[in-house]
Order: sequence, then C-alpha cells, then structure tokens
Amino acid sequence: DFEEYLNLQSRTFVQYYHCLSTSFLNRENVDEDGNRVIMPASALDRLSRLNIDFPMMFQIQKPSTERVTHCSVLEFVAEEGFIHMPSWVMAHLGVEENELVLVRSTSLPTATFLKLQPHTTAFLDVPDQRELLEYNFRKFPCLTAGETIAVTKGERRYYLDVLEARPADAVCTMDTDCEVDFATPLDYVEPPRAPAPAPAPVASQGSGEPPRFTGVAARMDGKLVERQPTPAPVPVGRQGDQPRRPAQFTGVAVRLDGKSVEMPQPPMPSPAAASADALGALKKRMARFAAPSAVGSDVSKAEAAGGKEQEKRFAGTRYSLKD
Repeated sequence: DFEEYLNLQSRTFVQYYHCLSTSFLNRENVDEDGNRVIMPASALDRLSRLNIDFPMMFQIQKPSTERVTHCSVLEFVAEEGFIHMPSWVMAHLGVEENELVLVRSTSLPTATFLKLQPHTTAFLDVPDQRELLEYNFRKFPCLTAGETIAVTKGERRYYLDVLEARPADAVCTMDTDCEVDFATPLDYVEPPRAPAPAPAPVASQGSGEPPRFTGVAARMDGKLVERQPTPAPVPVGRQGDQPRRPAQFTGVAVRLDGKSVEMPQPPMPSPAAASADALGALKKRMARFAAPSAVGSDVSKAEAAGGKEQEKRFAGTRYSLKD
C-alpha cells in the first residue's frame, strides 16, 4: 500500500490528512450544509504542478472501512496536515475529529439523472421544488449515491437521500441540465382502503320461503298467458296454523294429435288429496317427455274405462308384429 501511495504521488494528487469539522474555523462563508472542504496551501502548490481537471474534485476515503464520498474545495487556508470538512460529511464517512482520511484528486462525469428520496412528506408541500433544488445545489458541486444531503428553505430544513445517480455513482452537478426524480418519502403511510360494500340481503333468505320463479310464462301455441294474482302473504305468527299447500302445475296441456285439450277446473281438494294431485301432476309432466311409456299407459286406461273411441289418445298408425 505504501509503494502504491508513492507511485500515485508522482502521477496524481493523493495525501493523508487529519480531518476537522468546518465549525472550528468560525467562518461565516463556510456552509455546513454543502460538501466543499478547506485544504492547506501546500495542496494548491502540488495541484498546480499536476494536470488536474477543473473544477477540482476529490475523493475522500476512510482507510479502515474504505467508505468514500466526493467533495469540492472552497479554500486553501487550513493548517498543514489538516483538512476541514462539513460535519455531515464526517458523519457519513464515520470519522471522528482528528482522524486520518485519504484524499485524492479525481474527475467526475456530468450528472444527467438523480433520484432523491425525501425523509418527510413535508417536502411534497413545497410549491417551488425546482427552484429549491437549483438554489441549494450550488452548495453541492458533486453528489455520491448513498449519501444524505440537506436542503433549506428559510427556517425549514429538508433531508434527501441520494438513491441513484447517472451516468455514474458519483457525478458533477455544475453547469448541467439534470433530470430529477423523487421516490416516496420515508414517512409516507398508505391511506386505508375503503371497505367493500356489503352485498344486499336476499329477501327470500330471511323469510324461510323458497325463492319464487320470476321468469316469463309462455304458451306453446303462442297465445298470451293470464298470470294468476300473487296470494297475499301470511301474517307472521300464523304460518304454523295454516296448512302448507303444495305448488300447483301451471303448464300447458298438449295432445299428441295436436288438438286442444279442455282442462276442467278441479274442485278444491282436501290437504291429503292436494298432495296426491301434486304428485300425479309431477308424474304426468315427466311422462310427457317420455312418450313411449306414457302413451301406452294412457291408451290402456282409456280402453279399461269403457273403450270409448273419443278418449283414446293415440292417433298414429298401428303396426302388427304378425304381418
């Protein structure tokens, strides 16, 4: 490491200094919020003999941890062997007063993009953020990704983390049109989502009655269907006193020969008879779609009742198995 240090001495500026905060100088022109350092006069003498790019930029490193940051120079009036740095730069490097740091000259590319993250949402309320940054970045000739800077507006101080820098992790911010993006502030809390509206209760679920059919009734011959009036609801508390009537079949009767069927109005049955009629109607409805078994049953019943020709339902062609 010492041999490398001597080789660097002949080609570039590199020097160990004891660091002190700029507050020891008691100078009004020294800004603690920026990142400009004050170096001894011997540094200016050596830099003038080397091919150094302007503006002068320096990399400052803590030797024990190799943590680095970048700064510019304000003046060359420090005592020999010492360098004065802002307190926040010393805190970022993790160095104490009078501790050794390694300083070397460097060249940084011009910044094209910066991504900053405010510490508080109060920064979002600043009406002129662009002007605020343009004014405060005069104190930061260079920026390094991973450090935290402070910008001020009157008595307010806002802290910003440098999350990303382009085209390099360390960039020069002087005389450039730089795009700045802001990440979500550190103390930002996501607002609670509005609760989803509760589904509307179904009326039939609370009454205990099965849901009623709400479709459209239609006859097979295309004629209109006269809908029966809806029966009045039974008062609560008397539902158990009245017998529950089964659902009646309200379909359309159709003969197999296409003729109309006159449906007689049945008398009001007793509860037991009503249950039997409902079951019979259900069987007829099922039999209508199972034509072979239903037709044979209807013909045999008609012949057993007296053999009257007008009551026979089958009107098709008969075939004999003997021929």
